[in-house]
Amino acid sequence: MLFALYGSIVLGSLFPIQLMAPAWQLKIGSALINASPFPLIGLGLLHLAAELDPEDEVLIQRHSIAAQLAVAVSLGFLLLVPLLSVAAVTQQHQLATNRFSLVRRAETNLQALRQVVSSSNSSRELRDRLIALNGPVIDEANQAQPLSTLKAQVNGLIDQAAAQVSRQRRALPSTNLWSLFPELLRNAFASLALAIGFAALAWRRSSTIPFLGELHVGWDRFVYHKFRRRKIERPGDPDSDYYQEMVKQSEGEKIPPNSP
Repeated sequence: MLFALYGSIVLGSLFPIQLMAPAWQLKIGSALINASPFPLIGLGLLHLAAELDPEDEVLIQRHSIAAQLAVAVSLGFLLLVPLLSVAAVTQQHQLATNRFSLVRRAETNLQALRQVVSSSNSSRELRDRLIALNGPVIDEANQAQPLSTLKAQVNGLIDQAAAQVSRQRRALPSTNLWSLFPELLRNAFASLALAIGFAALAWRRSSTIPFLGELHVGWDRFVYHKFRRRKIERPGDPDSDYYQEMVKQSEGEKIPPNSP
């Protein structure tokens, strides 16, 4: 039931599918992270049930399948860290670029309107050129006013529009990546915590220890061989003896017979 609930939540976030859209990628990533406690709890309960009733073959088989799938899930949450980071940075850049383009276009239009007002020689010419640029509309009643009065009125409207555009420019989103740091850090911590949680309950088919244990053993071996390559280890060296003993203990870890 918990797995089905998780699938329904994620499936509901898929549509409309926009694979290359950063907003869609962030939406899917948030759904995967926010709803992940459901399958994690379900996997833990399934593991507990298999431990309590090791004679139930159907239960053991389901536990084995779920534990093997958890390996891919754990790696998937690790991949979410760079994917969500890139999506967040790309979305911020796109939003800033789009809004800057709109503001720049508005400023260009206002400059063209000011040139029209200053270069028009009659009320009719002013009205026609403003209409062509989608500027302020001069109605028939105002056309009888002196040209200087019309120009002053239109310039007043342009000044109001320019003030609004100026406020929009000041409200443009920041392009500083540091403003994204809290969101990136939150997503990274959540993804790493979930990856560790699923790895602790995951088992590869040919392995005798949990997937998290395999990663731990691999890290111990990496550290040991790194010291070995650099010729730091020497007979009787405390660090060398420590890492050798740590690797031996990790390789000697076993699991209960009823584990997958």
